[in-house]
Amino acid sequence: MKTITTLWFMMMICVAWNANAQNTETLASRMKSMAAEKDPEKSRTAMNRIIKDFKLDTIKDAAHIDIMNGEVALSYLHNGAFPKFETYIQQIKNKFNQTSFMNMGSDILFRSGAHRHYTEILAKETVGLYDSYKNDPTARPADFPVEDWNRFMRMAAYPYYQSYAEILHANGKDELAFFYISKALKDHQVEELMPQSIALYTTLLESVGQEDKAYDLLLKMAKIGKSSLAMNDQLKKLIIKRTGSEDSTSIFLDALQKNISKTLKAETAKKMIANQEAPNFSLTDLSGKRVTLADLQGKIVVIDFWATWCAPCIASMPAMQKLSSQHPEVVFLFIATGENGTDAEARARVSTYVKKNKFPMHVLMDNYLTDHKRFQAAAAYKLTGIPAKIVIDRHGNLRFSTNGFTTDTEVINELEAMIAIAKEQ
Repeated sequence: MKTITTLWFMMMICVAWNANAQNTETLASRMKSMAAEKDPEKSRTAMNRIIKDFKLDTIKDAAHIDIMNGEVALSYLHNGAFPKFETYIQQIKNKFNQTSFMNMGSDILFRSGAHRHYTEILAKETVGLYDSYKNDPTARPADFPVEDWNRFMRMAAYPYYQSYAEILHANGKDELAFFYISKALKDHQVEELMPQSIALYTTLLESVGQEDKAYDLLLKMAKIGKSSLAMNDQLKKLIIKRTGSEDSTSIFLDALQKNISKTLKAETAKKMIANQEAPNFSLTDLSGKRVTLADLQGKIVVIDFWATWCAPCIASMPAMQKLSSQHPEVVFLFIATGENGTDAEARARVSTYVKKNKFPMHVLMDNYLTDHKRFQAAAAYKLTGIPAKIVIDRHGNLRFSTNGFTTDTEVINELEAMIAIAKEQ
C-alpha cells in the first residue's frame, strides 16, 4: 500500500517542483539527504537550515516545506514519538500532502506490527481528513490543474480506504473493514487492482457471509492467471467446502492451470530473444564462492535481480521460492544489485536479510563497475529496473528478459512458460 500512496504523492511533488525550478537540483539533493536522516532532531535541524539557506517562502515554496515537515514527522514516528509526529503533521498546509504522510505513517506502523491501537486511530483520522476535503475546491493548490486534482482525489480514495480496511481486519473488525474495502474498490475494475486488495476483499466477503461472491471472483482471477498464492489457497478451500473432495478439487485446479499454461506458452514464445549470447559474469556468493555463468553451460539458468530495498522484489520471493523448488533441474541465481554503501556494507546488509528471512536461495553479490555508479551484471544485462527475471538456455543464449511484479501466479506462470520454451531450444 505504501508503494501506491507514495507514487501518487511523488507525482504531485514533481508537479510542484516544476512550478518553481530555481535551485531545484541542489534543493532536491539537500531534501533527499534530510529524508535519509534517521535522527528526528537532526532531521528537524536540517529542515530549518534548508529553509534558511534557500530562503524558502512559506507561501511560494509551501510544497517543499510540506514535504520536509512530513519527513520530520515520519522520523519522529519511527522513533515512537507520536505527539511530535502529530505536531509536524499539523504543520503541513496542503491537506492532500497531510493525508499522504498520515497514510504512510499508518502503513509504517502496520507493517511493524507495533502500536496497533494507535495505528487504527491514525488510519481513521486519515480517511476522516480525506473525506472532509475531497470535494472542497479550496483544498486544491493554485498551481495544480483542476482536472489533475480531481483525478488525484479519486485515486487517493483507494489507498486510504484500503489501508484502513487492512488495519481494521487485522484488529478483528471485519464488518467495518468490509465497508471500507468496498469504498476503496468502488468505480474500479477489481481484476486490475493490486492482488493484496483483491485478497483482502475476498477474505472479507467470506467473513461477512458473501461466500458465493468471493468464490466467483477468486475463480475469475484464477482463470485469467492473475491470482496470488493466498487467493489460490482461499479458492481451494472454498472448492473443497463445496465438493467435499480434495482429490476432485486438485484435478479441477490442475486442469485450470494446464489451460492457462498452454495459452501463455504460445503468447510467451513470441517474446523469445533470438541469436543473443547471454553476457558472462563472475560473482561471489555470500559464502565467498565464485560463480561464473560460463561454468553453467548445459543447464537452464534463471536469474532474479533483486535488492533488499526493493518492495516488489521482496514480494516476488515466495513465488520464486516455490518455482525453484519445483524445478531442481534448473539453476536459480538471485543477484543482489543496486545495494548502497561499500561492498562490505552491502554484503552485510544482504546477509542479514537472508538470515532473518531464512532465504533458501543461492544469492550472489553484484559488483560496482569502476565508475562506482553502475553494477557489473545489471549493466551487462541492460536492466531498466528491478525485479528483473532472466532466462538462459542450455547453450548459454539469452532467451527471455522481463521486469516488474504483479502477482505470485503471474510470475510462476510466466516463468514456467519461459523455462519450458528454453528447454526446447
